[in-house]
Amino acid sequence: MGHISVRQEDDEYFISPDPASPASHSPHLFDVDALRARGLLDGQATGRAQAYFLRAHGKHLVLRHYRRGGLPRHLSDDRFIWTGLSRSRPWRELAVMARLRALNFFVPVPFLGRVQRQTTTYTADILTERIPGARSMADRVADEASSAIWAKIGRVLRGFHDANAHHPDLNVRNILIDESHEVWLIDWDRGHLRANALLKTRSLARLKRSLDQEPGLTGAAERGWPRLLEAYESGP
Repeated sequence: MGHISVRQEDDEYFISPDPASPASHSPHLFDVDALRARGLLDGQATGRAQAYFLRAHGKHLVLRHYRRGGLPRHLSDDRFIWTGLSRSRPWRELAVMARLRALNFFVPVPFLGRVQRQTTTYTADILTERIPGARSMADRVADEASSAIWAKIGRVLRGFHDANAHHPDLNVRNILIDESHEVWLIDWDRGHLRANALLKTRSLARLKRSLDQEPGLTGAAERGWPRLLEAYESGP
């Protein structure tokens, strides 16, 4: 990740990509009740991966707790096997975002991660900077008839794939468009920069499935998806 700061308190670790940041000394940033009591919460997003919006250290941030998906979630909703701090979910996600930002991709600014270890397992949380005025792809294409946004998304996805960046959960909620029409990819949990041709194909297929699961986007998807693929094939 380049320069990184790790502060440890017993079995609790705070991971910051900015060694000068005072945030690593702010454990209350991960305590929703404490944030609410201090009036720092701005709201929350619903869904399986619930996120909270907050203000701290002069920034607008997003707090997300790591949860498990698939069959493992039936054993534990949010506890992971400990294999070392540098292999923990927040460390890896912060590292991927830092690398992508260094390559000038539009991904959230990584802010702070927390790992709470308990012998052989751990739970974790991550803070990233919120993207001002951004709306999800689902909301944007539902309101905009132009094919231009579909083409922009296709070119951006091709750019990520040309850099071998793999987003394991590409869907219409993890693609955001800001007020300047820039396309962002958020939620890089389990993401990496080792994508091969098969992973790239699967990623696009996953995005298409997420479109198909949105009943209100059927018409927009029928018109826009071919334009997205055309722009993707043409390159960034």
